[in-house]
Amino acid sequence: MMDSIALAKAIELQNQAREEQWRKNEDLFYRDYGLDPPRPVVWIGRVIAGLSALRTAIKKADRPEVGRSACDDGDSCRQAASCRA
Repeated sequence: MMDSIALAKAIELQNQAREEQWRKNEDLFYRDYGLDPPRPVVWIGRVIAGLSALRTAIKKADRPEVGRSACDDGDSCRQAASCRA
């Protein structure tokens, strides 16, 4: 248990020292975190975005007519809330 506490404290001190270096030199921060994501991750993101757009288009095309009321066919309407007067 003491080993893990000491390790956590060492990591915390290392992170604080690195943050102090970033404050002094901003380029170090961008050198550490400014890498482009791997190509497979970018490709998977584009595939998911494309499939999402396709699904939305298909969902809109398959939508039933929402402008038509339940009372349009001339029969008496039992649901007064949905019937146009």
